Amino acid sequence: MISGIHVSSSEIVIQKGETKKNALPLFVKDQVVHAKVLELLPEGSARLLINNRTVTAKTPMLLKLGEEIQLKVLEEKEGVLLKFMGPAQKITTPQISSLIRFFPGNEALADVSRIHIPRVKNLLHELALKSGKADHLFLPRLIEKMGLTLESKTARLLQEQMPLPNLKQTSFVLLNQDVKALIQKELLMAGPNPSESLSMAASFSETLENFQILNHHSSESGRFLLPFPVFNEEVFRFGQLFIDTGGKKNKEEGSADRLIRISFLLDMTLLGPLRADFSILKKEISGRFLLNDEDTCQYVRSMIPELREKLKAIDYTVHEIDCALGDKIRLQPVDFIDSLLKSESDRVLNIVI
Repeated sequence: MISGIHVSSSEIVIQKGETKKNALPLFVKDQVVHAKVLELLPEGSARLLINNRTVTAKTPMLLKLGEEIQLKVLEEKEGVLLKFMGPAQKITTPQISSLIRFFPGNEALADVSRIHIPRVKNLLHELALKSGKADHLFLPRLIEKMGLTLESKTARLLQEQMPLPNLKQTSFVLLNQDVKALIQKELLMAGPNPSESLSMAASFSETLENFQILNHHSSESGRFLLPFPVFNEEVFRFGQLFIDTGGKKNKEEGSADRLIRISFLLDMTLLGPLRADFSILKKEISGRFLLNDEDTCQYVRSMIPELREKLKAIDYTVHEIDCALGDKIRLQPVDFIDSLLKSESDRVLNIVI
């Protein structure tokens, strides 16, 4: 039953002068931002959380306490004018299920190796984690070419307003250096009846999009989950790289002062599941490896002195690094995903795959 109808403008205004203690988030025209309603105030005002900062906004809309919304930046003058775009995009149970199925290292992952699209396998080889030497470009390459930033790269390109011939050439280079873009281009050319290989590729592309939605859902907290390929025995397997930047800080707190936590989880062929949790503050580092077998743990411990020396060689101050047996939950592929999905109310989500 509808008890009433409220008609209003979709505009939301943040006055710059109202927030002196905490600097306003950085707003860019046409940017779409995520906001959470923290408090409803008198006279059509509300306190919002945007980019991990609290701001006071005026709006004729009837917002709901605790709801999450998307806003588009229209202009920035005396204040910031935003337009309500709708509820924030949420990740659904089927999307979460596809992410959980993606990691357990069985038949589903072998399918990725059978995707016969020019450049896709070459790109996955290029992005795959290598052993034996440090790769300082591993993370930037993963972010740029794994399809996780395709839409934002395309939007930046279109905003540059370059001449059409230059735009075509730049677009061609960009799209041929992105895994998801190559798959989507091939699917578009295939029409309504794609081959089995293309159907696998479509499923892989959809999973990458689900990672984007998951990361968008957790971006306010500064936590992100990236899949990375590992090529072994003619099969691509995928590990998880979990990055916790501690949220977005005030301007006076430089990024160099943040405590960064980085974890990765990988099901290795001979060693079994391996998890590593490291904390980095400036050039100081400490960490721990988790495995499910004591003999394997002893082997990893024997390699830690070499790791210490390699870290010291690149000017890191190394604190404690050890190896321990991990419980089953912390070594399961679902653990990082669960960490990103936990809300303030710590709700439990049951999924049957």
